[in-house]
Amino acid sequence: MAKWNVEDNGTQYEIEYKRSLGGGKIIVNGSVQKVKSQNAFLNLVDFPIRLTNKAVNVVVIGNKADLAVDGVYLGSNQPYVPVAKVPGWSWAFVVVSLVIGLLFSGIFGVCIGILGSMFYVKSSLSMHQSTNRRIISCLIVFLIISIVQVVFGITVNQWLRNL
Repeated sequence: MAKWNVEDNGTQYEIEYKRSLGGGKIIVNGSVQKVKSQNAFLNLVDFPIRLTNKAVNVVVIGNKADLAVDGVYLGSNQPYVPVAKVPGWSWAFVVVSLVIGLLFSGIFGVCIGILGSMFYVKSSLSMHQSTNRRIISCLIVFLIISIVQVVFGITVNQWLRNL
């Protein structure tokens, strides 16, 4: 759960995000709006709220929620980037990490792949790094995660054969 207070034209707004399966609820001054994740594997929400004079977006990537007010995230002071603009290369990392995890280590590998996926999406939306630097950091994390998934899978298979 995440909660923020925003003032617009002298009116206080209490904005909350509560996670649930497949999305969550956004509550603005008691008014509830259900939202769905934009991705089947990763909780990904970008919900616009129009106040009197302020543009507000509740953005959720994985387990982390932040509120963008007038183009700036309150939690990180970074510029707001719409989640719909996640680059294709980031989704390639997500898919390959999940597939490698499933093939080599089953559910454990998928869980590790989901953690990596949160990093790939969040990193790809980061505006304080160049695109090349974002791709390289995702590639490094991808390699580490893939090694963990493969080693875990091989170790478990050898252990099961010895039983």
